[in-house]
Amino acid sequence: MAKKKKAGFASARVEKLIRTAGAFRVSADATYRLNEILTDYGTNIAKYAVEIAQHSGRKTVQEPDIRLAATK
Repeated sequence: MAKKKKAGFASARVEKLIRTAGAFRVSADATYRLNEILTDYGTNIAKYAVEIAQHSGRKTVQEPDIRLAATK
């Protein structure tokens, strides 16, 4: 595996997530790819939550903003 840009979460945590889902062994490539996907997905939710907060006239992103953004 070539050196890639680091994604947003600790790779050990992502590997643990995959193992919790039932995997016995996890490749580094699988861990990296899921990390990329989770980072992209989380960033998109966060961006939409910021838009929701701004539309509501707030600068602070609150839990309901995240919940609503995640359902989009």
